[in-house]
Amino acid sequence: MVCLVVAVMYWLGWEMGAVEAISLSILVGSSVDYCLHLVEGYLLAGDADTSGLANHNSESSIKRQLRTLEAANHVGVAIVSSAVTTVISTIPLFFCVIVPFAKFGQIVAINTAISIAFTLTVTTALLATMGPSDFTRPPRAVLKAALVVLIMGVCGGLLWWTGSQFAPDTLI
Repeated sequence: MVCLVVAVMYWLGWEMGAVEAISLSILVGSSVDYCLHLVEGYLLAGDADTSGLANHNSESSIKRQLRTLEAANHVGVAIVSSAVTTVISTIPLFFCVIVPFAKFGQIVAINTAISIAFTLTVTTALLATMGPSDFTRPPRAVLKAALVVLIMGVCGGLLWWTGSQFAPDTLI
């Protein structure tokens, strides 16, 4: 998706400067955000009961399509609303006198438009055709993830504390 943003910047005749390079490095993470939310909705849709939607639950392609519909119904409105508010929030930057701010606003708006279009078309199609049809989350997966985050936080805190013990007292 970032490649598409760079292509749009090329088509607009922009040169790659400091603002563009910094913007693109920031937008690498935000460009996949909508896709990740849709995939998470797809994975959570496996926990929901979809037996009332069709009698063809034994066929995996039907299961994939039902899970994709459930994911789009569940998180689609939130994803589109997030994209719309992001684009609306960048509109004031378009008219900014300070050129780096104006460029950054345009790049964020372009990235958001490309990202939501990719999410609603390509990601949805890929999930409906190739997503896991029978994925279920192990019961203790959330507990394990929370434990890893807690351990990493404690390790980071210990590392900071150890570093602060060697620092001069005037800096703290």
